[in-house]
Amino acid sequence: MKKKTHRLSFKSEHDYILIGISSHENDYRVCWAINNDLGTNFVKTENLKIFNQKLSASQEFSLYIYENEDSLNRFHLVANRCENGYYIPELKNIDFFLQIFGDTADDYINELIKRIKGLDIITGVFLIDPEILRSKDRLEC
Repeated sequence: MKKKTHRLSFKSEHDYILIGISSHENDYRVCWAINNDLGTNFVKTENLKIFNQKLSASQEFSLYIYENEDSLNRFHLVANRCENGYYIPELKNIDFFLQIFGDTADDYINELIKRIKGLDIITGVFLIDPEILRSKDRLEC
């Protein structure tokens, strides 16, 4: 009797790529450097506001948005630190998160990481799997 094989296809719950960026510079300097080198047009928007249950306080994180009309991708650059805590507390060594929404090729992501790593003010760039984060629900904003 011939053996049947079943394949299970799994689609991740998140529909974005998450990149962590470490830098000792302010958010506007990092954004300016990325805009200059990558030819993007990140624009400062209203701060991302989250209510932290543990602190019983509201937190505000700097947010920059860029929409690439050619590739139909949307990019969010979010600061990981504010006055009273972290956006993603388990990644305190990361200063910013770059979320890329939309279909993106692996080659594009690798080139993007390489170019961001090449910036003088950037000390580290990391591809992060959101599924392993305890605070991943914060990234769904």
